[in-house]
Amino acid sequence: MSLPFTEQQCFFVAILAFAVIGFQRGWRRELVTLVFVLLAFFLIHADSSRSLGQFLARLPSVFAYLLGGSAAPQAATADQVTTFLGPWGPLLLFAAIVALGYYIGNRAFGRPATPQERFTGIVPAIIYGAFILAYLSSILPKSQGNLVTVAVQAPDPTNYVPVIFVIAIVALIVALVAARAKKPPAGKK
Repeated sequence: MSLPFTEQQCFFVAILAFAVIGFQRGWRRELVTLVFVLLAFFLIHADSSRSLGQFLARLPSVFAYLLGGSAAPQAATADQVTTFLGPWGPLLLFAAIVALGYYIGNRAFGRPATPQERFTGIVPAIIYGAFILAYLSSILPKSQGNLVTVAVQAPDPTNYVPVIFVIAIVALIVALVAARAKKPPAGKK
């Protein structure tokens, strides 16, 4: 199956969708979601989770060295951990953590009341959108086997950091302008 879109078009449509979601949800909800997306990205992404696992595996040796002066032998760690869900496990865990972030953000904070809250919500939404796309781009090219493949290359969000930065600056400027806008005077009784 082949789609008639370039990777840049797919990326900007996805970022636009995240910006719209951020506008609707407001900055408070989006900050909670951003924390959960960053947590999911760094705990589940193959490179960072391997580094975290190696760090945690070395902690007993560090404490043994600090307390007794000699380090315990290092335990061998496997390069790839298999889960009972196979290749879909990390993706499902990532989606579950992101969904939990959306849920907690919705439960913790109400709807945004002012336009500047809505416009400021675009910034964290674009940031976590880029992290979600980066995670998906690291997962999709590695798919093999009987999985459905699409002939569109996954874009690398790191190529678009300046564009994301400009969009974030514009959203902040619009939020500041909306915050400074004078409200019409209320009628006197």
